[in-house]
Formats: sequence, C-alpha cells, structure tokens
Amino acid sequence: MIQLNAHHVWYLIMAAQWTVLLSLVAFAGGALVGLPIALMRVSPSQVESFTRCGLRWLLEVAAGARSVDVVRHFGIVIHAAAVLAAEGAADDLIGDRIDEVWHHLDFGSAWYSKKQRELAHQMVDKFLAWHRQNPRDLVAFEESVRAQVGAVEITGRVDRLERDAEGRAIVVDLKTGSAPAPATDLDRHPQLGVYQLAVMLGAFERFGLTEPGGAELVQVGKASLAAQVRVQPQRSLADGPEPGWARELVETVAAGMAGPLFEARLNPGCRNCPVASSCPAHTSGEQVTP
Repeated sequence: MIQLNAHHVWYLIMAAQWTVLLSLVAFAGGALVGLPIALMRVSPSQVESFTRCGLRWLLEVAAGARSVDVVRHFGIVIHAAAVLAAEGAADDLIGDRIDEVWHHLDFGSAWYSKKQRELAHQMVDKFLAWHRQNPRDLVAFEESVRAQVGAVEITGRVDRLERDAEGRAIVVDLKTGSAPAPATDLDRHPQLGVYQLAVMLGAFERFGLTEPGGAELVQVGKASLAAQVRVQPQRSLADGPEPGWARELVETVAAGMAGPLFEARLNPGCRNCPVASSCPAHTSGEQVTP
C-alpha cells in the first residue's frame, strides 16, 4: 500500500490544477484555429468511483494507489468463466481452465490460495447456474462501450449485453465483492445508470439495441445468497421519475474531475480504502489538513 503524506497530496492536487489549466489552454487554442477538440473520457466505473469519493479517485488515478487484493483475483476468474460460458464451453472445461488461471494468481501462501480457490469454484458454480437459467438472449460479452455526451466521451466495457423479451438492452455487471449495493441506491446506481445512458446514446446500435430495459448487478461473491447469485436490478431510465439523472451525473462528474477540488466523502468503501492514510475524513489520515 502506498503511504502518502500531506505534502504528497498537495503536490497531486497542484498537478491536477495544472492539468486543468493546460486542458483549458488546449481547448481554447483548438477552438480559435478550428482544430478538433479532444473529448474528456470517463468510464461508468469511474463515474461510480468519483461519486463515492473524489479524493480517493484522484489518488488512485494520479498516484496509482490501488491495492491488489483477493477481489481483483476473483474478478479475473469470474470474467474468464463468463467468457467461456458465453462461448458454450462445458462446465468441466470451464473448471479446468479456471484451475489453469489460478496458478498465475498470487495469494501469498499455498494454504490461503487453496482456501480461496474453493471459494472461487463456488462463485463459478453460482454464476453458471444463473447463466443457464437466464431467459434473456445474450447478445455480446466483454463488449466495448463508446458514447458521447457533449464534450464527454463515455468509454468502457460491459460484462454482458442482453436482449429482453421486449427487444430492449439489459447490461449486466458481474460483481465479486463482499457487500451488495444498498437496495435504496439501486435506482440511482451510477455505474448502471451510465451503462443505460450509453445504450440510449447509441453505443450498441450495431446490435439493434437503442432502448435500455434496465441494468443489473449480479453478485457472485460474499454479497450473493447462500446457494445462488444475488441479482440487483435497476429499472429502465425511462421508467423513473427523473429519466435524465444519468446524463446530468456524467456531466457533473466530468466537471468535478477537471476541477481543482476533490472532496473526501465517508462511504462504506472507507474500511478497505488503499489511500485512507492520506484522507482527512479517515482517522488514519487526520494528519492531512482538509
């Protein structure tokens, strides 16, 4: 874990301010001479990360202060299983391939690796059971996303793109974490909302999908149920009282990412934050002046 003190944080924020200034200069210069202006790129996951805590987003992006943890390893395994399942591989073959992948993951010790390997197989089994019972049509998997909102470009990749019975797009995001999203937050879940916005903006028009029918988090880790995945759906943007909230969020987040102020916000992710020692909102980072 990277340890950052108050001076490090100050230098990072100053660097961000210079980045903004140079971007504005480039923006103005390009407009004056008629050159194409570069778009600011954000991904659905970045929108969620920045919404949760701007300071953590800044330090993770600017300082690379990301922790390599078990959840990331599980993510590799589950996504590999999802790709194989989508390609029609048999369960036995998927299990064998997961074992092959496992040898390349570092868990620090053999006994811990074996313990986590058993848990990974349980996750894969839950996912495969859900995959077989899913009534929707699988259109694409690990599919790239690209859409534009004004001067902001949404980029990323969706785990699964599906078509429901009404011909609408359903984006599925596989999760391997230990805590489910609060049920009260699902209607405004940033990552799912931005995926739906991308559908509306034509990101998957090549598949004949231009209307979002909703989006889902499929929890396969400790956030799942005892014997099956936990599915956390978000209703279609069009069905909500404020269908334009996702677009407004993208614009707000993009402006915040380009701004000189990055707010530290207390949230459930604080307990596992890799930059807590540099956060004035956290007890271990009280030496950093807000």
